[in-house]
Amino acid sequence: MSERRMYDKSSPMMKSMAGHINCDIAEFSENYDETAPPVGLDMDGHDTFLMGPKAVMLDSFIVDLLNVDTSAQTFRLKLLLNMDWEDDGTIEPETKAKRVLTKHSTFAETSTASFGSFNRGSNGGDHSRSFNGGVSKSFNGGAQTGVYKTGKYVLKPHFQDDAQASTWNPEVVLVNAIADEDPIEAGSKFHSVKMLAGRPVISRTVLYQPECRCKFTFSNFPFDETDLVVRFGSNKWNSEQVNFMWSHRLRSMGRNSYNAHSASRNHNDPSKAMRRQSSSLRQSVDQNAIGGVGLSEFEIVRVRVETDEKDVNSMQRYDNAQGAFSQAHLIIRVRRDPFSYLLRVATVAELLMFLEVLSFLTDNSDLSARFSISGTIFLAMVSLYGPMADNLPKVSVVTRVDKWHLQNFFLLFVSNVENLMAFMFRGVINRRFMENFESVLGILYLFFVIKNFNWFVAPLKEREEYELLLDWLEDTSDWLKEKFLPWRNKNKGRKSVAAKSWGTAATEVRGAVRFKNSVIKHD
Repeated sequence: MSERRMYDKSSPMMKSMAGHINCDIAEFSENYDETAPPVGLDMDGHDTFLMGPKAVMLDSFIVDLLNVDTSAQTFRLKLLLNMDWEDDGTIEPETKAKRVLTKHSTFAETSTASFGSFNRGSNGGDHSRSFNGGVSKSFNGGAQTGVYKTGKYVLKPHFQDDAQASTWNPEVVLVNAIADEDPIEAGSKFHSVKMLAGRPVISRTVLYQPECRCKFTFSNFPFDETDLVVRFGSNKWNSEQVNFMWSHRLRSMGRNSYNAHSASRNHNDPSKAMRRQSSSLRQSVDQNAIGGVGLSEFEIVRVRVETDEKDVNSMQRYDNAQGAFSQAHLIIRVRRDPFSYLLRVATVAELLMFLEVLSFLTDNSDLSARFSISGTIFLAMVSLYGPMADNLPKVSVVTRVDKWHLQNFFLLFVSNVENLMAFMFRGVINRRFMENFESVLGILYLFFVIKNFNWFVAPLKEREEYELLLDWLEDTSDWLKEKFLPWRNKNKGRKSVAAKSWGTAATEVRGAVRFKNSVIKHD
């Protein structure tokens, strides 16, 4: 049932896919031209002055996010890259021979004929079928009766042996890769012919596993989100020769993700926006991946694409060529999972900050007892802060967790100063007044600790987990009220029935008054 629904042409998914294909094919010429010359290895058959730059349509699928190293600001992933372009001079319609059955043909002849090789002459008039058993049949003058077109297109015979070396290809390279990354599958070196809305195009799919470097953002750590950018380009063809463009499927996903109107429209229904976003991710990210999905440290939340032109001067190229080169950017938005840090570091640190209140309640004459509490807590906070700081690169960036820890350290320092002042003025100020005043200071200390923690975890309210938590708390609260406070539900039901009855009575009275007024006006 699911397979039938998946391939149903009337389903919304298939309609959306057909719309994307129609938008992609609009970038190529309208019809197949059998008289067009091959593009050639040096683009001799493509006049850029008359036809413009050759369009290369890109599409990608993220197989897995292997590693994200925030300290080195590098990432490694596995992705499939598909490239489509037109080259009518290297392809031809696929033809097959019909199997002719006569009364005198034997089973061996017909079975061998079905697997025979069809040879077409250079003049196109003589067609013969040769069989492995030594039997041959000729169709002179009636060649059309023995051959039919399948509706597909294939590479011409002299291009099939080594398509990679004999036909034009866009020479795509990874611009921001740390090393020269080549496809890791040998089968990806062969070109194929694909049909897009009835238009044959040359297609090549390669599998990359690159390690790339890009700029990371750490200011909101551990609630940070980072754009992992993979830049595709060509060192051989400039923007006047080749124009890289992304498939409309990925471009439409980028618009939906960053459309302010759709964001405001879905603000009242976050669950609908989450479903739409997860549906888009399933089309570009493998849901069986280990990295980027599920329990990994970094989760892929959005995929979008951009195209750009990079100006290159003669000092950046060995052939002293200058100009702009077309680039295509695959931007993968990832966010860190903060719950491991909240559970292992933030929760423990917050409990230690609460324990500092005990120093305000200890006898002010025992300074060693107060300093032992505050000093132990201070050292424990330092030991918790160290491992978290080691996960960040040694850059001059003050993160969110840095600010939170610094404020906690400042509160601990103020608490130690208060302990010292209380010990120094214990004989000057009234003892009863000092105890009450320190209780007030302890409450004030707790207020600032809680305020600081609320500021630290504020980004959690922007995540879908927060919405799910609120829904769970609301459902749990309703269940507890029904379980342990049944009389409140009865009273609530009576009040609602009474309100409905009063509302109905008021509506009837207003209707009677309107009817009376209309009768008076009519008279």
